[in-house]
Parts: sequence; structure tokens; C-alpha cells
Amino acid sequence: MNLNIRITWPAWLGINSTSDIITHIFATLWYSVLTDIEYESRIKGGVNYFDIFVSDGNPYLTKICDVILAFNAESLEKNIASLRPNGVCFCNEKIRSKLHEETLRLIEEKNIKLITLEINDKYDNTYLLALFACYFTLPHEVIHEGIAAIFARKGALVIDANKKIFENACASISLEKSSQTFPKIGEPKKVRYGNKMIAEGLIDSELEYYSAYPMTPASTVLTEIIASKKVPYLQAEDEIAVINSALGSSFTGARSAVGTSGGGFALMTEALSFAVQAEFPIVAILSQRAGPSTGTPTYHETWDILYALNPTFWDFNHIVLTPSSVEEAYYFAGLALNLADKYQSIVILLVDKQLSEMVTTYSARQCAGVERGEILTNPPEDYKRYNFTETGISPRVMVGTKNGDFIASSYEHDEYGATSEDSENKKRMTEKRWKKLENFFAKEGYTGFQVFNPEAKKMLIAFSATTYTAKEFIRQNPEFGLIVITFLKPLDDRLLEAIVWKEELIFVENNYSGQLENTICGQFWLRYREWLVISHLRKYDLFPFYIEDFNTLLSK
Repeated sequence: MNLNIRITWPAWLGINSTSDIITHIFATLWYSVLTDIEYESRIKGGVNYFDIFVSDGNPYLTKICDVILAFNAESLEKNIASLRPNGVCFCNEKIRSKLHEETLRLIEEKNIKLITLEINDKYDNTYLLALFACYFTLPHEVIHEGIAAIFARKGALVIDANKKIFENACASISLEKSSQTFPKIGEPKKVRYGNKMIAEGLIDSELEYYSAYPMTPASTVLTEIIASKKVPYLQAEDEIAVINSALGSSFTGARSAVGTSGGGFALMTEALSFAVQAEFPIVAILSQRAGPSTGTPTYHETWDILYALNPTFWDFNHIVLTPSSVEEAYYFAGLALNLADKYQSIVILLVDKQLSEMVTTYSARQCAGVERGEILTNPPEDYKRYNFTETGISPRVMVGTKNGDFIASSYEHDEYGATSEDSENKKRMTEKRWKKLENFFAKEGYTGFQVFNPEAKKMLIAFSATTYTAKEFIRQNPEFGLIVITFLKPLDDRLLEAIVWKEELIFVENNYSGQLENTICGQFWLRYREWLVISHLRKYDLFPFYIEDFNTLLSK
């Protein structure tokens, strides 16, 4: 049982609450939900939409919607082509007279039910919610719960007013109801969006400082950190101040993180190089959007894969995590803090606009806990902060610890941190820093990828939120399998075993140049294996992968 609902409106109307309430309703009734929000980078006007895919199985993204709730004529006209034949559209009666002849003709040709209600006040969202609820015979008590939950911050008067409008509208509505109903099947499911999961994962693993300058689509990590009132934070004037304040915090021993997108990340590169040299633990959340430069800032692409792998100048190694679900976003956020502390290094949590902003139901989540690495509480008088060790990791001290004074410099240094241009010392320090991540997966016990339908001869390779829809595609087409990359750096050498004897590898990514494909093929020399067909499915049109995009593979 599937239903894809599109809510479309111009910016500034504040219609997100309608989307949130409908998502809440279906999650409360036990159904799985996955959303896709697409909006222009403007404060007022334009056409935005919010898709809510509802399923009694595994949700995924599709271009085609079954229902549209339209809040003005322009939004309806721009989205009507996405409505399936025999679909239904709800809108204010006043919109009908503003529709162009070709739109009305398309509505007739596709046998679309245009269900309208005369609305004469500003509460279009609640009236259309009433139309929607009556059409699908949704239980009123669940809708009341949704109104109360979503409007809680606005107070009892607003909640009561909307409940009253909803009930009065339902009492006045007379329409032919849908044969498709959504009875309550089980216990309510929990709902979160990606950046909220990241923020909660950081907090639950004892984040101690967060800094950011607002930049879509990473901004709401900062919003959630602030709202929690649990973590000291700084909304700095730019990303240079962001990263340097976080490194200062890290220097004191505090678990620190920053968040940004590509343009802001570019401003952080010099300080990230300093973090490598001074061996400061730091987590950087890099949420990708369409570029280059300012690009198309509110839309989706994965342009920054190579940037995350090579985030600054010099020759060094670090960790890049790529969660592919909101549950992993939660766990990996805490894991990133742990790995940064243990390896005294940069850890990048690479996500994208889709994973950051999508709302979805989720199963039980696991906290990564807290691992701070080796910290000396009673260092010797001759304490060497950058002591040469077998693992390359030198024990740290907290600032203020007796005998724990040291220099943290951007220059190459000796074991005490004092500037050194000695050739032998330079060689040993370089080897020390590289040694940290040797045999990483054996030491940590992680696998850097996941395999679904491993017996298939044709394997898709993807990461991040794309995997939600990829999993549905291979469920429908079991001749295909799926490999999901969860550690982009270091790459797990065991990945070669999972792919080398397949017939075809199909790299799925939202960029033009095939950054994921080139990275994996380059590391494992895959293009020299003559029996292995390497192909790809790429999108760079600002939108995520839909099931229809995957279906093009069937015609090849």
C-alpha cells in the first residue's frame, strides 16, 4: 500500500506545518514515511513542494504523485504533470478561475479529480487538511494529535483554533471518498529528519562544543544544537572563525565539531591543515549541495566527494564517514567524535542535502557512546605531546594538567611541539601521522560497506540517501544487488572481494564526473579487469534519484 502526497506552495506562506502534520498522521498510524522537500533559494514566491511517500513497506522516492495539495495556481500548474492519471488535487476554489486553459485540459485528459473548498480566510492549510482527511477517511483524533504536536510552540490558542477550523470544515464537506484507506496497523513510529539525527548523535556522544555559520543544507544542525540547550555553541561571523574557534576548543580537550557546505568548507581548509599538523581532533560535517561556488544552494547534488577525500593541502590521511540512513546519521555522528579523539585527526561526516533535510520514520537507533582515546592524567615531567609511538598516536593531556604543557604549532615540530626543520625528524613525523590509520578496519572491527542481495551479478554502488530508493529497485529487480559505501576513507580493502567477480558494476551518484566511480576504480584498479563491465547512472539536474531513474537500467 503506497501513497505519494505532494504539497506545493510559494515561499513565505508557512505551509511546512501541513507537511509535518500529514507526516505525523501516517507515522502515528504505523506507516513508513520518506519525504523529499524541494524549494527555491528565495524568501517569497516561486514554487516549492514537499513530497511525502507513505508505505506499509519500505518507502522510496518517485517522481509521480497520487495526491496534490496546492496553495496557489502557479504551484498547481507547475506540478500537475507529476500527478498520475485518476489522481486527486485539493485546493481553494478561488484557484480554479486562475488556471490556464491548457491546465484545465490536462486535468480533464488525465481524469484528475479537482476537489475544491471555498476558503475565505488565511487558514488554507487547515481547510485543505480537512479535505484530505475526509477523502481518505483518516481518524480525527490522530489529526488533532498532529495539530497539537506541530503547533505546540505556538500555544494553546493556535492549537484550539486550528482544531476548531478543522472540525467545522469536515462537518461542511460532502465528497466521494477514496476507496483507499489507511487504518491504524500498529504502534506509532518515530519520525526525524537527517540533521536532527546528526545533532542528537553528537549530543548523546557528549559533544562539548559546536560552531557554525548558517549555510544550507547544514544550517539546521546548528539550529538543533541551540534548541537542545545542552552544548556550548558559537554562531560565528564566517567559516574561518567557525573552524578556528573549534580548534581552540579541541586544544583544551573538548569534543568539538563544525558544520557547513562546500563554500564554507573551502574557507576551513587552512585551519584543517593546521589540525593535521597539530593533531587536533575535529569533526567536520560537510553537507553537499549543488555547486560550483554558490551554485544552486537549496538543491541536491554530490559534488564534494573528492573534496572530502582531499580537504586541504599536504600529504596526509584522515577519515570520511558516509551515513546512508537517518539511523546511521545518528550513530556516525557520535562515532565521528570517537574516532577524532582516538586518532587525533580530522573526521569528515559527508552527507548531502537529501539526507540532511529528508524526514523519515526510523527504527531503533544505537548510540556510539564515548571513546576519548588515551589521555594522561598524570604525565611525566618530561611529557612529550608528540611522542613517537608504535601506533603513531601520542597520549594527550587536558589543558591545565600538571607537567602537561606543550606547544601546538602549525610548523613541523619535534616531540615536544617545538619548531623543527631537521630532515630526520620531518621524515619520522610524517610516518607517525600516516601510521595512525594503518589496518584501521582490523583495529576497529568495522566493515566499510554493506551488501544487499550479494548473489546478484549486477551490483549498484551508492551512498547516502540514494540507498533508500536503490533498495526498493533491487527488491523489485533481484537480478541487481547493491553495495552501500559507509567509510569513504579509508576504503575497506575487502570491498574488492565483494565486487571483483561480478559481471557489472553500476556507480550511482549525483555529479557529472563520476567522483565515487573514479575513486573506487582507481584504488582497486578495476578498469584493468577486462571481464568486469563498469557503467554508471549519474544525475546532475538538482534532484535526487527517483525509482524512475533506476528503472532506466532495465532498458539497457
